[in-house]
This record gives sequence, C-alpha cells and structure tokens, in this order.
Amino acid sequence: MNTACPYALYLGRLAPNSQRSIASQLNSIADLLRWPENKRHMMYHKIDFQQASHIKALLIANGWSARSINRAMTAIRSIVGVAVMSGMAPEMQLVQLRAISKVSHGAHDGKPLSVTQVQTLFAHLKQNTSVLGTRNYAVLATLLGTGLRRSELVALLLQDYIAGSALIVRKGKGNKSRTVHLPEWAQHALNEWVVLRGKQEGYLFHRVARGGNIQHDTHLSSCAVYSLIRKSLSSIGIEGVSPHDLRRTFITRLLEQNVDLNTVRQMAGHADISTTIMYDKRSEKVMQQAAFLLSYKL
Repeated sequence: MNTACPYALYLGRLAPNSQRSIASQLNSIADLLRWPENKRHMMYHKIDFQQASHIKALLIANGWSARSINRAMTAIRSIVGVAVMSGMAPEMQLVQLRAISKVSHGAHDGKPLSVTQVQTLFAHLKQNTSVLGTRNYAVLATLLGTGLRRSELVALLLQDYIAGSALIVRKGKGNKSRTVHLPEWAQHALNEWVVLRGKQEGYLFHRVARGGNIQHDTHLSSCAVYSLIRKSLSSIGIEGVSPHDLRRTFITRLLEQNVDLNTVRQMAGHADISTTIMYDKRSEKVMQQAAFLLSYKL
C-alpha cells in the first residue's frame, strides 16, 4: 500500500485501536461493494456523493448500527478531505459529501439479544467441539460476557488474560486501559480455547485454518469477528444483528439485573455516563415492573 495515499495518511493519524476498527469498517464496505483487495485502498478517496449515498443505504440494509454507519461515513469524508488537501480530489467532492445527513439513532439504533436468544446461541455453538468451534464459542462468550468492542477483542494478548478471571484491555477507546472481569461461564469457554491455543506468546485469538490448525502468526481480525457474529446468529434464525448489538446486550442485561448505571459505565469502558444511557434497551416489561413496585409506604 502506498503510504502517501489519502487512506494511509488518514489512518496514520489515528490511535492503533482506532486504526484497526476503522480499517475493518472500511474493509467491510469494500467487501459489500466487491472492490478488488489489491486496489481498494486507492478507491476510498474517489467516493463521490452518489456512491456515498449508495453506501449509506447499503449499510442500513445490512443492519449496521446508526453509530457504525455515521462513523464509517465520517471516515470516508475524512479520507476525501485528505485527498483534497493533497490535490488528489476536487473540493466540491468534499462539499457534496458533507451534505449527506447522519443516520439518526431512532432510524436504526440496534437491538439487544434476549436471554432466550443468548441461551440458544450458546447451545448451538457448544455443539461444535472442533478447534474452530471452541474458538468461536470463546469469542462469542467473551464478547457477551465483557461487552468488549471488536477492536479491543482482537488486540488482546495471551498475557492480558489474568489468572483465568479477568482481561486487561491495554488500549481501549481513546487509548485508555481498563480491567474487565469475566463471569464464570465466559471463563470456562475461554479456558477451553487457551488449552487448545497453547502457551505461545502473542494474540489471544488466532485464525484457525482447515483441519483445525491454529495459525499463531495470524491473529483474528475485526472483519472475521464481524462475519463470525453474523453467521452464528443467522444459523439460529436471527438476522440483521451487528457486532455492536452484543455490546448492547451486555449493557442491557447488566441494567436488567439492577447493576447501577455508573458501574455499568465503568464495565463498558465509557468515559461519559450519557453514552451508557444511550445503550439502555430495557424492555417495556421492566418499566412496568418498576412502576408496580413503586411505593411511598413507610
């Protein structure tokens, strides 16, 4: 890849985790558009108003969350902005892209999985006892048990798994580090994977080739995690779920179990509690129960 291309120059400005996350999003868009892999890095800065509008509609149709869509469109505009400053794109192209409205969170704000859906998912994953199946179960259990972002999950090293009970997220969003604690069922799933993975230093999750061969020199990518989530849920009849919906599930379930909002904020790695509130997808039934229990008796 040409390090002077607008795509590379833009990514170079970002923190490492953001680089991986944005690159994965843009790569997913290129896959949807069927761009050739060896040329796509030079195609992002050529996106015009018509193509950007098509991309936005395509992402909505594919179940991307409003936050993810807006983030991807911002990245595209930023790459075009770099191209304009480099004399590789006309300024009018950027002006037109800025006219594309954001997707409102009400239009597609995602949906958490129900307890029954999570149980069905785990039951399905446990049926596959191969090396690949064990890894996939560990990945989904870790995501639903910790609420990690995809970029945080794929950046985990074996040494970040502490005494089988917690994970150190060394560079989360905003380059902030935090420790996340694992529920017992997630520990069990992760332990089974670690036994198969071995004690070699490196990333916690690796690519598994055909025949169950673990490729220790190739870590699991954000794009692969995205595909794994969609495929796993589709196999049990749940369509249109985004990876971020697992994060919504984690946060919503904690709130349903009456964990206080500030604790949930810390567990999710949110800097501002208002962000956590946006993820609160508790059902109407929970509010009805809360109203029923309300009393002013002494």
